Amino acid sequence: MTGWAADPLWWRYRVGNPALAVLPRAWQYRCAEWWGRWRAHRSAEADAIRQGAVALLGAASSADRDAAIVRRYLGLQSRIRLDDHRMAHAAVPAVVAQVEVRDSAVITRKLAQGRGLIILTAHYGRLGMIGPALRQLGIVSAFLSATVDQRATALSPTQRRVGYRNGLSLQRFAGGQWIMADDPATRLRAVLRRGEPLIVVIDAFSSRSPQRHEFRFGPGTLSIPTGIVRLAQATGAPMALALLHDLGDERVTMRCWDLAQPPQQAVQQAFDALARAVWAEPWQWWLLPHVPALWRPLSTDPATP
Repeated sequence: MTGWAADPLWWRYRVGNPALAVLPRAWQYRCAEWWGRWRAHRSAEADAIRQGAVALLGAASSADRDAAIVRRYLGLQSRIRLDDHRMAHAAVPAVVAQVEVRDSAVITRKLAQGRGLIILTAHYGRLGMIGPALRQLGIVSAFLSATVDQRATALSPTQRRVGYRNGLSLQRFAGGQWIMADDPATRLRAVLRRGEPLIVVIDAFSSRSPQRHEFRFGPGTLSIPTGIVRLAQATGAPMALALLHDLGDERVTMRCWDLAQPPQQAVQQAFDALARAVWAEPWQWWLLPHVPALWRPLSTDPATP
């Protein structure tokens, strides 16, 4: 096979997800989980996932645990792909009903101050479901994403199509402006200065920005672009953290954290909370296969955060 016929992403979005959509919702996610776990012995990512787990867990790692992490990681990624399809096609109330929001007052209280709000999130759990979660709270929010239109020349045509469709799906629920990384930064500042919320992913390590900062992440550090800190400093907008925890089926829990000022301290608080979640359930972190490239241990001490 050549071209689109050899692209697993094409088959998943054009064939697999539409086929699952004819099943009852619980069975859709159950079958997606089975598919992900079946791929654990065949996926080209399996070795990278395993190496990422070993790098993070150190002495706490074991062959059995690493194999379980690979299965759970691929099961989660399969559910995420199904979420993408449902957000594009299913009725809005049905998707919103899949999410439980905890500590939502953190977001609603800060937003009521009228200074805008930077809602930090991460490549953790069912990230895409942040739109339905905010829809449940009656909040309309702008969001920042990677560039996935014709400017993203490093992506394949299928990756661009999927990325763009998923962005439209998130906008369907979040309701606000969709701003891409290569758009003018003035659009981000304008959203916050109007007193509106803005969703930003804190572990978007692929940015080409030369300005980076080392943030503590468990017993190590991550090198992350400084744009989030500079945006908060320029606008005076407060921050909150929201993580979308996967429960292993169709259900998702969004938990919110209050973050203190100044911005540098707030972002570090967010990374501390994310690190605790990652070390507890490493398979929920999408970036696990990339750990050797982006995470640097402070020492050989395997202690968890």
